[in-house]
Amino acid sequence: MKRAIIRQIGVSGLELPAQVAAALAANDRAKSRLSLLQYARAHAEHPEAPTPDLRAELDASGLTGVAVEQIVGGAHKVAAGYRIPGSPTLLAGLAEDVGAMALPLGTGFAARSTPQIELLSAPREDVLTGAFIDQLTQADGSHPDQLHQLIMDMHKALNRLQAELAEEEIGGVATYQVAPTDRVLIQAFARGLNRTARLKFGHPGLATTATRAGSRLLLQNDIGTTDAHVLVVQVEGLAVRITYSDVHAERLAFFQSLFAGRGVEWSGATEGRLETGDGDEAYELSVGTFAAADEPALSDFLERLGSRLVFLIDWNKARKQLRDFLKPAQRLQLLSWAAENDIGHRGFLEMGGARLVNDAIEAIALGVVHFGERLDVVLGGDATYRFLQFTFRVATDAMLADQSPALVRDRVRAELAVQLNASGYRLSQATAEHAAITFELATAVQDALLGLVAGEPAPALLATRAKAWEHRADEFVVETRQLVRRRRDHEPFCRVIEAADDAADALEEAAFLVGLLGPAGRPPRSLAALESLAATVTEACQEWVKAVGHVNHVQGLGSRDDASDFLTAVDRIGAFEHATDDGERQVTATALDEVEDFRQLHLVTAVGNRLEATVDALRQASLILRDQVLSDVLA
Repeated sequence: MKRAIIRQIGVSGLELPAQVAAALAANDRAKSRLSLLQYARAHAEHPEAPTPDLRAELDASGLTGVAVEQIVGGAHKVAAGYRIPGSPTLLAGLAEDVGAMALPLGTGFAARSTPQIELLSAPREDVLTGAFIDQLTQADGSHPDQLHQLIMDMHKALNRLQAELAEEEIGGVATYQVAPTDRVLIQAFARGLNRTARLKFGHPGLATTATRAGSRLLLQNDIGTTDAHVLVVQVEGLAVRITYSDVHAERLAFFQSLFAGRGVEWSGATEGRLETGDGDEAYELSVGTFAAADEPALSDFLERLGSRLVFLIDWNKARKQLRDFLKPAQRLQLLSWAAENDIGHRGFLEMGGARLVNDAIEAIALGVVHFGERLDVVLGGDATYRFLQFTFRVATDAMLADQSPALVRDRVRAELAVQLNASGYRLSQATAEHAAITFELATAVQDALLGLVAGEPAPALLATRAKAWEHRADEFVVETRQLVRRRRDHEPFCRVIEAADDAADALEEAAFLVGLLGPAGRPPRSLAALESLAATVTEACQEWVKAVGHVNHVQGLGSRDDASDFLTAVDRIGAFEHATDDGERQVTATALDEVEDFRQLHLVTAVGNRLEATVDALRQASLILRDQVLSDVLA
C-alpha cells in the first residue's frame, strides 16, 4: 500500500491524505457491513421474502466475494436472538474499518472508537441478539456511543479533512494524490459540471472532490443536502462505475433516463435505510457501468455526467409543483426536456413555481379554469405542455439575465392568453374546415343536377363521395365537442358547428336522392328548378365559408373591415334562406304540374326539401355565430 511505503520513507506530509483515502474506503465497507446485518435480521423475521441482490452495492464498496446468500439467506431466528452465519467475521471486518476511519482523525475519535473496536473484536458465536444489532445499526443523534452514529460523525469529519487536504483545484474540483493522467478526466468532469452549475441559482451542492485509490480515480459529488443522496464515480482504465443513491425512487429513475441510449448499464435498485438525527430515512441505490471505446469517448462521457447533476437538485420539488397542471407522464417529460435542453427547473422554482402559473391563471383565465381543475383538462395536454415549456425557458433566461420577476409574470400571463386564444382559434378552424366540406357537398349536388338537366346520368359515386365528406364533417363536430368540454366558455362554438352539421347531413341526403333520379321519364322543368335551387344553396354555403373565415381574422386581429365583412356574409345567408324558401316552392309547384310518376314526384320534392333545409341550418348556425362574435369577440 502507498500508506505503508510513505510511512517507511518518512514523508509524513503525504501520509495523511493516503490515510484519508483509506478511511473513506473503509467508511463505504462499514456501511455495507451494517446493511448486511440489517438485511439478515429482516430476512430472519420474514424468511418467505426473497434474498435481496446486494452484489452491486457490495462491489462498489470493495466487499467483493462476500457470501450474501450465506449471511442474509441463511439468517434465522433462535431463542437467543438471530443466528447469522459468518457474523463473527463480519464484525471483525467492521472493527478494522472503524480503526481505519479513526486513524487520520486524531485522539478524540480514537477514544470514541476504541470501545467499539473492542466490542466488535470480542470472541462470539454467530448468534446475535436484537438489542446488540440495534446497538450497532441505530443512530438517533442523542447517543454518541452508538457505532452507527460514530461512523456517521467520522465520515463527516473525513469529508472536512479531505477538503482541507486538497492539493490543487482542477476546474473547481478539489483534488489530492491524483496521477498526471487523471487531470484530463477531472477536467472533463469539471467542464460539464461548470457548464450547467449556474442553473442551480444559489442552491447549495455540487462540490466535488477527486482522489486516486490504487488503480481507480474516484470522484465524489455533493449533490444536495440530503444524507442519502450520494454520487460516487470510479474510473479505472476505460471503465466507469457510477454509484448513485437517492431517497426518491422517481428521481433515481430520472437520473438513469438521462443516459438512455448512451451505453450505461444499470443494476436493479436495492433498498436501504439510513438512521439519521431526523429519524429513519429510506433510500434506493443503483450502480451504473459504462465502457468507453477510447479516451476521447471516456472524457465525453464524464463531461456529460458532470453536466447532468444540477438537474437533480430540487427535482422532486419541481415534479410536485407541476401536479396541478399536467398528468404524471407529461410532468416527467417536461423535466426531461428541461434537462436535455440545459434549461432546468430551478429557475422556474426561483420565480415562484406553481404560484407563478396560478397567478397567471387568476389574472387571465379565472372564468375559464375553475378551482380544482387541472390546467391541461381545460387547455389540453399539448397546449399546457407548450405553455409550461415557455414558462421554464422564460424563468431560466430571466434568472441568468437578472431580469425582474414582474417581467417574467407578465410574459407568462401573455403566453397563457396566447394559448387560450389558440384554443378558441382551433375551434374556429374546425368550423371553417367543416364549412369547406359543406361547400364541397353543395357543389357536387349542383354539378350532378346540371348533368341531369343536360341528359347525362347521375355520377355513379356521388352518394359514396357524399357519405365520405359527411363522415369527415362529423369528425370536426366530435373534435369541437372535445375542445368545448375543456373550454366551457366556448360552448357557443359547439352549437354553431352542430347547427352547421345539420346542413351537411341534409346535403348528403340530397346527394343520395339525386343519384336515384333515373333516366326514364325525367321531368326537365323540375330538374331545372332543382338545379336553380341547388345553385342558390351553393352560394349560401360559399357565404358561410366567408363568414367563418372572417371570424378567424376578427379573433386574431380585431380588424374593423373583417368584422364588417363577417356581418355582411351573415346577412347574405339570411337573404339566401328566403330565396331557398321560394325556390323550394317553385320546385314543388313545377313537379306537381309536370310529374305524373309518383316515384319521381317524391324524389324531386324530397331533394328540394333537403336543399331548403340546408340553408335553414346555415342560417341558424350563422345567427349563433353572430351573437358569439358580437358579445365576446367585438366586445
